[in-house]
Amino acid sequence: MGNKAGALLAGRLLLALLCVVRNGAAMSGPSDTWAVIISSSRFWLNYRHSSNALGVYQAVRRLGIPDSRIILMLAEQPACSPRNVHPGQLYLAPGAGAAAGGSSGAMLNLLSGDAEVDYRGREVSVDSVLRVLTGRHPPGTPASKRLRSGPASRVLLYLTGHGGDEFLKFHDEEELLAADIAGAVHQMAAAGRYGELLLVADTCQASTLYGRIAAAAAPNVLAVASSKLGQSSYAHHIDPVVGQHVVDQLSFHLHQFLSGSGPGPSPSLQQLLDYLGAQRLSSEVQVRTDLSPRHPARVAVTDFFGAAMPGAPAAGGASPAPVGCVGAGAEGSRAAAALLQLAAQQQRGHGTAAAARQGQQQCWHQHQHRQQLLPLWQQLEAAGGSSDAASWLVAGRGTEAAVVAAAWAIAVVLLRVLLQY
Repeated sequence: MGNKAGALLAGRLLLALLCVVRNGAAMSGPSDTWAVIISSSRFWLNYRHSSNALGVYQAVRRLGIPDSRIILMLAEQPACSPRNVHPGQLYLAPGAGAAAGGSSGAMLNLLSGDAEVDYRGREVSVDSVLRVLTGRHPPGTPASKRLRSGPASRVLLYLTGHGGDEFLKFHDEEELLAADIAGAVHQMAAAGRYGELLLVADTCQASTLYGRIAAAAAPNVLAVASSKLGQSSYAHHIDPVVGQHVVDQLSFHLHQFLSGSGPGPSPSLQQLLDYLGAQRLSSEVQVRTDLSPRHPARVAVTDFFGAAMPGAPAAGGASPAPVGCVGAGAEGSRAAAALLQLAAQQQRGHGTAAAARQGQQQCWHQHQHRQQLLPLWQQLEAAGGSSDAASWLVAGRGTEAAVVAAAWAIAVVLLRVLLQY
């Protein structure tokens, strides 16, 4: 009888675990919004392009898009440059370089300890960008490097770097052409990889990058550019401590606007455009609306730069239980609570370790941590695991891989208990 009771308890614990991981979306699933954020420039002198991208990354994360739905591509990591007087840190606010040593500087660091860069350095290329957009990856590409959007998804595509008439430079060696972007967007539309798409480009002659997108082949596309044909885009300010221009004008004001968004009704895309127009940029912001049936005044900023917060309780004040979890029993409920507590501990532990790291050690740790987790991700994906499970558990915050790893380890232990009986 004792063996049967132990097997029954282990079975209930395993059922509770599966309910939490597989049906977590019923508790607090984010809306189907994705972001692809790309900085294409190398070298220390292009510090501002990395901070442009990281500023947008931090803003959309704060507005609710989990890391599992963000593809961040940085061709350069100025925070890890030996020229950086604040190793492991990146700033865009005026005066942030001088304030970095004080207590307020930590709040301004764009490269926080839990920032997840999916493609870095030489991984960021014209080929990798087109593969991300079209979904044509080599076998074995981990889920964290894939844009897994669908026909109902809203996709934000943000581009920054050095550009010209119908091109964006990568590493000062190759160019992403307007025809390449148009072809990729056309393929995305044909394959059902987006429902609506917003393209934002902060580069010289930025509006030329979306000029070849055809309305018949790619409907439901909006585009915003920092400059028109024949016009340069400009940096916002130089930081005398860092010794570089640290952010471009459009990206700085975009970050400021998004940072001011909070609880309550979302401002519209038209309000964002009006705000940018009022900043007297050195270039003229361009907008393309003919590809979308929705006017910017009817598009909420959080449609593309944010996501739905955890759902409200159902009528009667209680959240509905995920299907199949009712029979888990009290033991199963305690197991689910313990799993969530473990996830929170993993998240807090990661944040504490990240805060303790300093300078170049932080840069190396991020690379080493990524290499250690890659085999785990491949095993999870091969076994049918979902990286979204972690974002459901921790509402899209913290290190999702750590949460999935914890859940996976518990599942293995429970299975071993079952096999003993």
